This record gives sequence, C-alpha cells and structure tokens, in this order.
Amino acid sequence: MRSTSIPEQTSHAAPGLTPRTDNQARDCLGCRVVGTTALAGLGIHALNQSRAHQPGSLMGKRIMRGLGVCFLIGSYLRWTK
Repeated sequence: MRSTSIPEQTSHAAPGLTPRTDNQARDCLGCRVVGTTALAGLGIHALNQSRAHQPGSLMGKRIMRGLGVCFLIGSYLRWTK
C-alpha cells in the first residue's frame, strides 16, 4: 500500500495581504442590493398596514408597526455590514 501525502494549501493572495476569513467575507453588490431592497420593501409594507385607515385591531397595528421598524433597521444593517 502506497502512502499518499496531501499537498499543502497555498494562498493566491498578493504578498503582504492576509487572506479573508469566513467572518470577514462580504457579499457581492448585487446580493446586498437585493437583500436590502427586500427588507426595506417588507418594512414599508408593514408600516403601511399599521396606518389608521387599514382594517384590524389596535394591537395588530402596533405589532405591524414594530415589525416594519425592525425590517427597516434590518435593511440598514444589511447594507452597511
């Protein structure tokens, strides 16, 4: 039986630069735009559902308002991080 060795992993990064780790990885611009837009749209829709002219109970409207604000905050965080 032959012994096979595993080749060493090499980094293709430019000299002087450290390779990114998983926790430092960033999404592409398209992914960030789509994610931010989806969260913002959902937040705006939830805020619209909490308005006075919409049908529903007062407690339900408060919950929708809270969800709308949370989704808008999530949209901001999605874009910046």
